[in-house]
Amino acid sequence: MNPFLRCLPLAALTLASLCGDARAWSDPGQSITPEMKTRWTASEPRDWANESFAIAEAVKTGYCAMLGDSCNMPGSSVTISLEYLEANQPVVKEQLQKAGVRLARVLDTAFGN
Repeated sequence: MNPFLRCLPLAALTLASLCGDARAWSDPGQSITPEMKTRWTASEPRDWANESFAIAEAVKTGYCAMLGDSCNMPGSSVTISLEYLEANQPVVKEQLQKAGVRLARVLDTAFGN
């Protein structure tokens, strides 16, 4: 499967979660501690991609039907129900927080801050 296509369900989950309860997302950086920032920026973009892929491979995510080492789509589509969103919202929130912290690090490095 094309690696880009593997990311599409996670992107759909992210958007659906964001559109759910706006109050839960009013300040996603509010709960980020200095320790979390240090841990999240101690790795490289390749590690971040592998981390996201591991989430996609997790059974509760429902994106993969593992056949040996291959992660294949389970059927023709992934159904994202309200229960599914509620179960995965903490993962989505943390991934968005990590993305913000990591993007800030990349931009600080690029612009010499």
